[in-house]
Amino acid sequence: MTTRLATRIAVATGAAALAVTTATGSASAASYVDKDTRGCSTTHGCAYGIAIHYWYKKGSNSRGVSWVDATKETKSNKAFYARWLYQKPGGRQHVGKSWKKAKDFGYFMEADWNAAKHKGPVFPRNTKICIQFKGYSTQLCKTLK
Repeated sequence: MTTRLATRIAVATGAAALAVTTATGSASAASYVDKDTRGCSTTHGCAYGIAIHYWYKKGSNSRGVSWVDATKETKSNKAFYARWLYQKPGGRQHVGKSWKKAKDFGYFMEADWNAAKHKGPVFPRNTKICIQFKGYSTQLCKTLK
């Protein structure tokens, strides 16, 4: 994993966690558990990165996805498009959100999908969330625990 991409993923995840932590002041919000999961491909350093923020009520087997972030290292000026997919336990893969143009940050591209806090699609526990860049068969996946 390159240091720049690792830092970007950590900063994005840390900022989201801080925002969630500072915003959960009410008693009703205290019943939610907020989690972040992130990963990086190891095939070519950290060519692809994924970060997911999800939430659930204590004791629930459902997981809500607040945001998905896809990053790709690049030194190209070529436009990249990304999408995220999901696969429920025992099911087949479906598109979560369709192709979106990734923003160029110079040394990496990023596409993100956001919903309001404790809003967004809800899936069963152990659903697999994946990111994919258009024109590449490689997917990077994480499981909602």
